[in-house]
Amino acid sequence: MTTSPNSRPRTRATASKKRLFAASMQLLGARGPNAVSVDEIAQIAGVSKGTVYYNFGSKDKMIGQVLEFGADMLVAELVEASTLSEPRDALRTMASIAIDFVEKYPSFAQIWISEQLRPESDWGDQITPVYTRVTSTIIEVIDRIVVLAQEEKQPVATAIFGAALFSARLRAASANPENRETILNSVLFIVGGLIATHEPVTDH
Repeated sequence: MTTSPNSRPRTRATASKKRLFAASMQLLGARGPNAVSVDEIAQIAGVSKGTVYYNFGSKDKMIGQVLEFGADMLVAELVEASTLSEPRDALRTMASIAIDFVEKYPSFAQIWISEQLRPESDWGDQITPVYTRVTSTIIEVIDRIVVLAQEEKQPVATAIFGAALFSARLRAASANPENRETILNSVLFIVGGLIATHEPVTDH
């Protein structure tokens, strides 16, 4: 298949953003957002300072946009997995994707969780919509498994996603990490509890 000339700049831009995201996660996780300069991110990513500004804007906006870009990558994989015909397989695959993503970019979960806990996050306007997309995707799959009251759906989706992120982050930081499959099964115990205590969906 021939690649159109118009797609090449977009491909290069995406590749640059991925390098910048990886470099940002490396530096931000070690030192925190306020102690990292644009020059350092550019150097680690192997791009010019101008490329950083072109892809993510000013330093003030950059951290939020970097987090948003990483979250968008994760969401795209979660949405694709959510379409699996068997919803329990879909949830297991989604949890596995989240764990793998955090193991690859442990600082992402660290920054994501810390910003979610801050009452006034500098980047809440960028993080919150992506977080809503994640939980909405999880809810869509759960709705194919059990019947939940409307007020139960968001807390359940939050518990599943939060457990996956936090458990994977602890595993990445541990000198003696838990077995990956054990962590995955532990996250999915939440789903098992739902099935045991709620009416199942008989036609999905």
